[in-house]
Amino acid sequence: MAGGKSTRMGSDKVNLEVSGQTVFERSLDFLQQLFSRVIIASNRPELALPGIPAIPDIFPGSALGGIFTGLKSAETDWVFVTPCDMPYPDSRIVELLFRLHEGADAIVPLTPGGYEPVFAFYHKKCLPVFEDALKRGRKSIFALYPQLNVRFLEWQNMPADWEKSMLNINTPEDLERVKKDHELKHRLFRSSPKVTRAELPCSES
Repeated sequence: MAGGKSTRMGSDKVNLEVSGQTVFERSLDFLQQLFSRVIIASNRPELALPGIPAIPDIFPGSALGGIFTGLKSAETDWVFVTPCDMPYPDSRIVELLFRLHEGADAIVPLTPGGYEPVFAFYHKKCLPVFEDALKRGRKSIFALYPQLNVRFLEWQNMPADWEKSMLNINTPEDLERVKKDHELKHRLFRSSPKVTRAELPCSES
């Protein structure tokens, strides 16, 4: 997904560079190694590449809208979603997530800081629930989980360096830290909202 406004960053996150490559390019490389088809949920047609369409959000303005657009446009039942601002996504976590897909509507990582709903798998069975919420102006992904059969991959069952994979870049300070330390051991929880259990109200990408 590449639909965010980069408000906290102050510049377009798509063009941010890490290790000589933009985070957008890193995301595409990662996804193309795992999936036969990649689509970009974004209102920015200039991001499209040969064989990789950029599809405008049907309901703009939220991560939920981006997930809905990806699911609606997918040719497969399952879709893996990831934002373009995660510089170190880990294919091992993707594989562990999908092992839990049998009978599920969604598979989401669960860390000590909360849920990671935009580094997750969603099935087309989620579409009616997502569409109804979006039509009502509801944009919280977490609030919809009670209406779905969601399975969680807990951090204890992830690779030891899972924190690095879950890092995203939201501010200039985040970017500087990533650039200075390529062996990150602590996730920047301050850069993303905290969600706890109590607050819970093959594939494409």
